[in-house]
Amino acid sequence: MQHRRGRRPVGSVGGWTRRAALRHGGAWALAPALPAVRAADAPRLLRVMSFESPWRWTDGQLAGFRQGLDMPQAQWQVFQMDVKRHRSPAEKAARGRLAREAVEAFRPDLLYLSDDDAVAEVAVPYAGSRMPIVFSGVNRTMLEHGLEGAPNVTGVLEREHVAESLRLLRAVVPGARRLAMVSDPSAYWDAVIGRVRRQLTAVPTMALLRVERPHDYASFQRVLSELPSQVDAWIGLGVFALPRADGTAVPYPDLARWVVQHTRLPDISFWIDRVHHGTLLSVTVSEHEQGLAAGRLASAILRDGRSPASLPVRPTSHGRPAINLARARQLGIGVRSTQLLASEVVRQFAWDATL
Repeated sequence: MQHRRGRRPVGSVGGWTRRAALRHGGAWALAPALPAVRAADAPRLLRVMSFESPWRWTDGQLAGFRQGLDMPQAQWQVFQMDVKRHRSPAEKAARGRLAREAVEAFRPDLLYLSDDDAVAEVAVPYAGSRMPIVFSGVNRTMLEHGLEGAPNVTGVLEREHVAESLRLLRAVVPGARRLAMVSDPSAYWDAVIGRVRRQLTAVPTMALLRVERPHDYASFQRVLSELPSQVDAWIGLGVFALPRADGTAVPYPDLARWVVQHTRLPDISFWIDRVHHGTLLSVTVSEHEQGLAAGRLASAILRDGRSPASLPVRPTSHGRPAINLARARQLGIGVRSTQLLASEVVRQFAWDATL
C-alpha cells in the first residue's frame, strides 16, 4: 500500500485533475492500479450509505462486507446520507456534498457505497480517480448511472426475486391473481417497477392491474382503502417518509403499522425488513449476500491487487423465502408446515418486539 506522506489527493489521477481524468478523448482514462495491500497493513475504508442505521438492510450489507473483506485490521468510517428523511433533490445534493467532504477528510484506500443515491452523489464524481470504489444494493445499471467503463468502479447489483415471490404468494394465497403495486415517487423505484413488470410474464396466471405512486400519506391511505375492491393482493416497494398534511414525514414503521391495523389485503415485497414490519411474505433480496459479494470484490482489490475494472458487476442470485406468521394469522391464512420449514418465519410485528 502507498505510504500516506506525499500521497496525491484522491481526486487526482497520475497528476491529472479529476475532471480531466473522467474523460480523455471521449474514453475513460485508465488510472494506475493500486499496489496490493499486505496482510499486516490496515487499509482505510469509508462506507457511505444512502440510508441510515440502525436498519437491517444497511447494517446487514456492512456485516456481509466485513465478512467478505476479511480484514479485521481495517480502519473504518461511516457516513449516513439518510435520504429517507433528506428526500428532495436539493437535500440529497447537500448530503452528497457532506459525504464527499468525508471522503476528502478521511482519504480512504477504498470507498464502499450502498444503494443508488450514494452511487449517484459520490461514485460519479470520483469515477476515473485512483480511489477504488465498490458498491452494493444498487438498482440502476452502470450505464444508467453514467459509470459504464469507469476503471475504478465495480460492485453488486440488487435484483428482486419477483417471480419467486409471486409463486410463493400463489402457494400461500391460491386465489391471488389480480395485483396492484405501490411505491413512493422516488426516482430509484422506476427501475424496480420496470423489472417487476417484465418478470410478471413468468407468472402468467397473475396480472398487474394498478401501479400507484402516492406523494403524501393521505393519498397512500386512500389507495390502500380502494384496493380490496379491485385486486387480490398488492406489491409494496418503498413507501418512505410520505408527508402528512402538516408537512411532517411519516416514518416507514408507522406507515407499516397503519397498514397492518387498517387493511386485510395480502401483500408481498422483496426485502426482509418489510416482512418484519407486517408484509405477508417475500422471497427476499439478501442484504448479507449483497454485502458479502461486495466485500469479496474489495478483498480482491486490496489484497490481490486486482483492478476494479477487471471484476464484473453482477447481481446476487441467492434469495430466501420469508413469511410473517403473525400477519398470516391476522388475515386468516393457513400456511403449510412445509412452507414454514423452507422459510424464515417472522412470528411477530417489529413494534411488538420493542414493547
